[in-house]
Amino acid sequence: MRSYEQLKNELKPSSNSCEVDVETEFKLEEDQEAEDSIKLDGLKTDDLLDLIFQGIDLKTYDGTPFTRSMLAGYLNSAIATAEQTFNICLSERVVEDEMHDIDGGILHNYQYTNLFKRPIKKINKIEYYLGNNKIMEVPDNWIQADKFNGSFTLLPVGGAMGMLIPSNALGYTLPMFAHSNYLPMGIKVSYVAGIEREMIPANLIEYICKLAANSIFAIWGDQIIGAGIASASLSIDGLSQSIGTTQSAMYGGASARILEYRKDLDALTSVLRRYFARLDLVVL
Repeated sequence: MRSYEQLKNELKPSSNSCEVDVETEFKLEEDQEAEDSIKLDGLKTDDLLDLIFQGIDLKTYDGTPFTRSMLAGYLNSAIATAEQTFNICLSERVVEDEMHDIDGGILHNYQYTNLFKRPIKKINKIEYYLGNNKIMEVPDNWIQADKFNGSFTLLPVGGAMGMLIPSNALGYTLPMFAHSNYLPMGIKVSYVAGIEREMIPANLIEYICKLAANSIFAIWGDQIIGAGIASASLSIDGLSQSIGTTQSAMYGGASARILEYRKDLDALTSVLRRYFARLDLVVL
């Protein structure tokens, strides 16, 4: 007997000319442009399908497959949410001339500075400035980067120690800075932030995929037999078939799965926050 899904789309379901084809394996159409748009190197829509949608055909109620571009769009949204939630960079970012204040107090701690983006892949350049005037460029062999934490210190290994303390030069340049230990926006840093794909924890990939899946399930749940339809029946030539779903005015067909994934995401969030935590203190 033909299924409801097969019968409902036929103009003359009882016609002898209507033959049922053997169903082929469901597969989404490939879209390389969509794959290339994903903001995390190495992450593909197939990773999302393998991890979350095993045995689930992603298609509309009339059989039209979901597009790869839709999956890529929700993956990018989940990647951006993960970056903002855990204050990290997953995709590579090139940062030019990021400005930080010079505080004489931290010079005794070797200019310890937290950068805005992390983890760090590479620090390209660190420069000291007085206003728009460049005082010095820090030699590469002075720079010690804590790449995961997104911070650096400067340890002079050659030359005069006074080169590290621009405030010494300020008194000679401008008398008003003679006794100042603070210089706003006095240091510029150029660097590359991001994290290599193989260094990303597996539970963060799970977090991204489940976050994206919830948005996809919200659409898929409405497509089981049609948006807003809780049940349907079909009667042809004395045969009948009825289908009921969990859809209602308040819930979609995949609401139970979405709620379970939300619980998983809450648990993952607390674990990943501890893993990526960076303690930034401000003393008032």
